[in-house]
Amino acid sequence: MSFRSPVASRRHAFTLVELLVVIAIIGVLIALLLPAVQQAREAARRMSCSNNMKQMGLAIHNYHDTYRAFPPIGIGEVYNPSGWSRQASWMARILPFIEQKAAYDLANLPDSTYDNVDAGWAAPARGWKALAQTRVEGYWCPSSPLKQTASYPTTGATQGLGAPATIDIQIPDYAANGGSVYKGGTTSTFSDKQAWGWGGYIADNGALGIIYRKDVNPPFPGQQTSFAVLTDGSSNTIMVGEQSNFLNKTHDARAGLVNGGFWSCGSGTDSNILNNYTATLYPINAVNVAWMAMAPDWGLDTYVFNNTAFRSAHPGGAQFTMADGSSRFISETINFATYTALMDRADGVPVGEF
Repeated sequence: MSFRSPVASRRHAFTLVELLVVIAIIGVLIALLLPAVQQAREAARRMSCSNNMKQMGLAIHNYHDTYRAFPPIGIGEVYNPSGWSRQASWMARILPFIEQKAAYDLANLPDSTYDNVDAGWAAPARGWKALAQTRVEGYWCPSSPLKQTASYPTTGATQGLGAPATIDIQIPDYAANGGSVYKGGTTSTFSDKQAWGWGGYIADNGALGIIYRKDVNPPFPGQQTSFAVLTDGSSNTIMVGEQSNFLNKTHDARAGLVNGGFWSCGSGTDSNILNNYTATLYPINAVNVAWMAMAPDWGLDTYVFNNTAFRSAHPGGAQFTMADGSSRFISETINFATYTALMDRADGVPVGEF
């Protein structure tokens, strides 16, 4: 007969101290891995954003192939028998080239996007169903914390066509380069193609034409552009940039938030209250304290939205589409003179590495 030792028959268990040590080790491992996971996710989102911008660049090129010109980004309101009409934005005009022709056709573009019946505020016209239903994923940055839609009122006439009193319209996270307020390659010399408008400074030296009045001949005061006028070179001229993050952590400062989302050029019979573009006055991700003090709702106040800075939720800079169709990330530390040169299509300033 054999006997087991009492010591040998005991079953070993974790003590409370050992359990706490194991939990602490697991916590440390998670803490070490989490930033890497977050960085990997942001890298994927940034790549997706870059692809969005590349697709917009290709769509603009295809538009140019069709119409022998780039889509205009600033068209003043035009009077027709229904009243003053806000015109279709560049983002609306390229819809057929990003597989959104059905939405484009339903919105009755390009003759009119809005009837100006509500004292200058966006009032969707007969294409209200397209405006209410269309959501273009490529017009949103996946890293953006900003709201994706905004509510706009309809007119009484539109409500007679079955529209509700208000509809939600998509707000884009991207805006066109409307040129540089400063002459390209400078940081304080005003361009001879800039002027002050009700929405802030306007300029007419960007890749896409900033102002284009269909009812004035010749168009006032600018022109619809093409590759021929990009004398600095398409690889040295920015065409589209990001506006996908808050200004000063709380304020939404996107140019597309004003007057009808991505569909509209904005309002103003003098063609200076326009949206979905930025005339560059500030560096990437800039927060201008003086402007904030004067207009705390920057992005909504009509005196400042023309010059909302390009900005992003991607750390350290923002994504841009060059006029040659390529997309690239530009650091917020870029020399501001180089930055204004990239915004001005014909300043004659050589652009080095950036």
